[in-house]
Amino acid sequence: MTKWEMQWDHGSLSVYAKGGMLGDLTFTMSNGDMVSPLYKAPWLDEGRKLDPAILENLRGEFPCVPFGGVYPAEAVSEDWRASVSGASVPEGADVDSTDTLLHGYGSEAEWTLVNQTDHHIAIAVDYPESSPIARVEREIVADPIYAKLTFSLKIHARRECRRPLGIHPNFALRSAERMELNVGRFNFGVVHPAGPEQGVSRAIAGSIFYSLREIPTAKGGAADFSRVPLPFDTEEIVQLCGVDGEVQLTDHDAGATYRLTWDPSILPSLLLWISNRGRAYEPWNGRNLCLGVEPVAAAFDLGTVASISPNPINALGVSTACTLMPGAPLTVRYTLEALRA
Repeated sequence: MTKWEMQWDHGSLSVYAKGGMLGDLTFTMSNGDMVSPLYKAPWLDEGRKLDPAILENLRGEFPCVPFGGVYPAEAVSEDWRASVSGASVPEGADVDSTDTLLHGYGSEAEWTLVNQTDHHIAIAVDYPESSPIARVEREIVADPIYAKLTFSLKIHARRECRRPLGIHPNFALRSAERMELNVGRFNFGVVHPAGPEQGVSRAIAGSIFYSLREIPTAKGGAADFSRVPLPFDTEEIVQLCGVDGEVQLTDHDAGATYRLTWDPSILPSLLLWISNRGRAYEPWNGRNLCLGVEPVAAAFDLGTVASISPNPINALGVSTACTLMPGAPLTVRYTLEALRA
């Protein structure tokens, strides 16, 4: 598998051509301790051909242009069905077949190297002619002084359109670790309207909450989602809306805090995917542990149609898509760093 590697005084990483994914990240903190915060799917060394293809190299961190995939309308709570079905999609919306791919064409395509230096890797992918998105460029820059990465994502449009966008850092969870989330300020949170795993997920689909420590559950009472791994097997997705653009994840066992920052005027929500051994089917097989910490302008992972349509999140004043214009590329910048806890 094609990849480009980089080592610097405060870390090392690989960038994979397939999906443009960042993996194999190790930070060296100020006290000399080395930490490897990012996730690698447990089936990657098994040589599987999988559907959707994004699963074949699922690891680390990657851009999602557009963000999400497709859900059947009958799978979501009643208040989301019109949005998911396309019954209320804006007239003239330019939705292409590539918009139905899970997390966009770029998440499974082969990216090409644009240039590389000791502290910098730039890659790019051209989208199919049918897509209103023409090209996506991705740049990763290592800080020469700190255990820190700065990212840039530039999206070129072929035609004017609105699309859900996001970035998808996945952090490794290990059963012996104690990880604590500090999500900062947010206006309100919403539980995924499909569960996302019916019969497994415990949070009440589509419910509203105001604290990550008090998520309403189907069996009554509330659960604390701010400390992971959770003490029970489950699959949960929640969206924090109207965020301040910073989240911290503290690994108490490793003595490290990972800080992710971004521009909330572009990506106004934070999606949290808690994969806590809740998927028993292939290739997950009840063995997957990870935490997705995903800044988005999207309606969950429900895809382009739901995100550009009127929906219960944008009805409350939080955007679920970005406007893309030909000749005026949109640039999304963000950072990831490791600090001593």
